[in-house]
Amino acid sequence: MTSKKRILHYLGLEKTLLIVSVIFGMVFVISQMAQPFILGHTLDYARANNSQGFYVTLVISLGLSVLGTIVDYFFEYFVGKIAQRSIKRMRDDVFNKINSIPLKEFDARFNGDLLQLEIRDMENVSTGIFAVFKTLVQGVFTIVITIVMMFMVNWILAVGVIVLTPLSVLMSSFIARFNHKYFKKQAQLQSQISACSLETIENIDLVQSMNYEDKSLKNFNSINYKLKKEGILAQFSASWINPSTRLVNNTIYILIGVSGIIMLAYEPKLALVLAVMSIGKLSSFLSYTTQYSKPFNEISSVVTEFETAKFSFSRINEFLNADNAVDEGKTEIDNIESIKFDDMSFSYSEDRKLIENFSLEIKKGNKVAIVGPTGAGKTTLINLIMRFYEPNDGKILFNNISSKDISLSSLRKQFGMVLQDTWIFSGTILENIKYAKPDATDEEVALAIKESHVDSFINSLPDGLNTVISGKEGLSEGQRQMISIARVMLINPEIVILDEATSNIDTRSEKLISNSFDAMMVEKTSIVIAHRLSTIKTADTIIVLKDGNIIETGNHESLMKKQGFYYEMYSSQYK
Repeated sequence: MTSKKRILHYLGLEKTLLIVSVIFGMVFVISQMAQPFILGHTLDYARANNSQGFYVTLVISLGLSVLGTIVDYFFEYFVGKIAQRSIKRMRDDVFNKINSIPLKEFDARFNGDLLQLEIRDMENVSTGIFAVFKTLVQGVFTIVITIVMMFMVNWILAVGVIVLTPLSVLMSSFIARFNHKYFKKQAQLQSQISACSLETIENIDLVQSMNYEDKSLKNFNSINYKLKKEGILAQFSASWINPSTRLVNNTIYILIGVSGIIMLAYEPKLALVLAVMSIGKLSSFLSYTTQYSKPFNEISSVVTEFETAKFSFSRINEFLNADNAVDEGKTEIDNIESIKFDDMSFSYSEDRKLIENFSLEIKKGNKVAIVGPTGAGKTTLINLIMRFYEPNDGKILFNNISSKDISLSSLRKQFGMVLQDTWIFSGTILENIKYAKPDATDEEVALAIKESHVDSFINSLPDGLNTVISGKEGLSEGQRQMISIARVMLINPEIVILDEATSNIDTRSEKLISNSFDAMMVEKTSIVIAHRLSTIKTADTIIVLKDGNIIETGNHESLMKKQGFYYEMYSSQYK
């Protein structure tokens, strides 16, 4: 969907409010445009000593002023409501898209870039909708009504104003053509500085421990300097539009004023040929000339907001147009009896091969360990099983059904994952444990806590399960990992995937948790990515990967007897 169609879609959802706001905007402009006409008559009544006409027109003018103020309040209120409701929908759509796109999309983006989409870009679009829509609605009505009123006052001067108007439009268009590239570069640098800031904040402990503060600051300052430079250029280029259009409009005002004075001087001779002119009419017409040029000045003054909003929305639209994760499957699956890799090949990029012609079958109830050097494809296999990525060639079969024929939600319900990098969100310990199963009973939660041995430290906390924690505060790395284990034990999945799940846990707790896992996984399947080979001695099958290929398979004893690559890896850990 193009940016134009998408923004019209969002605004179209607010059709009623749009109509109401346009009506209020029209009434406001009419109330403002009628005043110069009435005040011109007030001036002529005063010169003619017509006190009744003077006071009547004066009261009407004051009444219109009060009406305009009230109507303008409601107009701006409704425009602001349209902007905020549209932005809420956009923000919801972006967040839903984050949960829908495949993992490879995240690999190609900085986290700060996504943060910019949800916050800065949204605010830019919100400001743009409010400023541009408000200015456009009032401007269009002002131009149309002013033209009508000018013709009512003096048609020859009105023609002169309309003939000279394109000069202002051409001037603003000429300057605006050069602005977009500066705002585009500015937005790109804002994304980079958000990514830099977020990366530093998330890893501040590592930055400080490695004495990287100066280099981090230098990198930030470099991006910040470029942003300042491009920001100055963007603002400077945009700032030329307003004074340039004002210069043209003021020149038009002077020309019309002089023409009106000449017409007034020769009014008796020209009245029959052109139009009747009076002091009051000249005053009204000069007011309309100012009002007529005002929308052009205001439109030029919001060019900065418009260009910023335009580029920000193009970034939002580009993200929303990204392909969702493929979920063509219709088959529901409840019990996975086997997982089979059928001549599968996969690589993250075309120029770098990773896994080629990979075949393997994992039966239900097996404890399978995957080992190999860094980059051999261990974690990639897990990503493929979970359908975070799709194979380039070959298939992955579950119960002899292609993974693409199985619905994603149905497939992923069968798995529980505990990774080396734990994820904890801000909330209570109980909320973190019940994350995947919020409707779990107290008995189920108590059993999961006991089996994961989380109770070993929960009982020492003043608020127990209601203790508020976050990703970086409240608990040690090992305690956070135990909470992640408790989550998996609570959902009791058919297949458990473990990637160094107990790497941060003390030896005694590790042994107890391993026993709990063994008890839970009776007649179920477990897939373990192992770095410490001593933890997989009891595995039914050990798969040894190297350069994306299976080079050895077997249990611990048989592989040690072969004295091949596994034997070398195992022995090197105890030298």
